[in-house]
Amino acid sequence: MLKRRDFLKTSVVGFAAPTILLSDQEIKTNNNNPIILSTWSHGLPANDAGWKVLQNGGSAMDAAEAGARIPEADPTSTSVGLGGLPDEKGNVTLDACVMDSTGNAGSVAFLQNFKHPVSVARKVMEDTKHVMLVGEGARQFAVSQGFEEMDLLTDESREAWEKWKKKRRE
Repeated sequence: MLKRRDFLKTSVVGFAAPTILLSDQEIKTNNNNPIILSTWSHGLPANDAGWKVLQNGGSAMDAAEAGARIPEADPTSTSVGLGGLPDEKGNVTLDACVMDSTGNAGSVAFLQNFKHPVSVARKVMEDTKHVMLVGEGARQFAVSQGFEEMDLLTDESREAWEKWKKKRRE
């Protein structure tokens, strides 16, 4: 049976191979130095935060968490966290997942009213026997770990939601 870690390694090669084969760029080796990648523009400040953690001797997990917390706390990033666009009922529901270098994982899903779901997911990984907590169970766990509940809707995200609802009715 294929182990999860082997599956992930194979998947990465499978997805990367066509890009590498079609590229006219020279393939460069990394010499095992850390790299941080982003696919979205809001990831650039996250990369900077993660890189600072690595430069100061932090772990890859510390860097990933620090990086994810940047867009989660940015009210202008409507993707996640504070200012994130709500679901059709007006709730900002968030998911996060982390995995360490040994394959340990923690995640939360349908978590509401917590600015940093990545930090809650990390606590799930480090402090429980669970891999995933969802909804009310995730909320109760976050509260028990001292995470502060807050309204994540900003005036801008609330306005965008209202516009979306109005357009949907038309």
